[in-house]
Amino acid sequence: MMINLLRHRFGRGACRLGWFSSLAILAVVALVASLWPARGVQLANAADAQAALPPAPRGAKFFFEVIESHDAKYPGDTPAHTGKDGGLTVRPRVSLGDSVYRASETSSQVVGTITQVTWDRVSGSLTVEFGPKAGAAIAVGDEVWIDLNPTPAGTAP
Repeated sequence: MMINLLRHRFGRGACRLGWFSSLAILAVVALVASLWPARGVQLANAADAQAALPPAPRGAKFFFEVIESHDAKYPGDTPAHTGKDGGLTVRPRVSLGDSVYRASETSSQVVGTITQVTWDRVSGSLTVEFGPKAGAAIAVGDEVWIDLNPTPAGTAP
């Protein structure tokens, strides 16, 4: 019925134009459909590559520099420090409440506990926010570290 309407209104050329347009649309749809599964396989392989990262060994230290310190961002908030660094080639097992240590050649001094952590798997970086331990002086630019796979509390190392 539509073809007859087009023929009556625009003549025989409109019918050919309609067929060519329909064939062009079908060709584009077929091309997209043929490429779509390949794209899905690539995305699945990328996700698998991230999942295949080896876990961090026990005691692996992740050093980072303190880049931000604040007293209270929001009402009722507590002081905190934030640091970030990259280069991760392992899967971290970092939890809220894990210790943050001051980088020192002689000893490992706990200077705070993790209050927020973000793992950016694409860039291989961690952003760590930690609350300071009472009496610990921490400045922007200080180097601190965390254990990427600490021994769970209550178990022997």
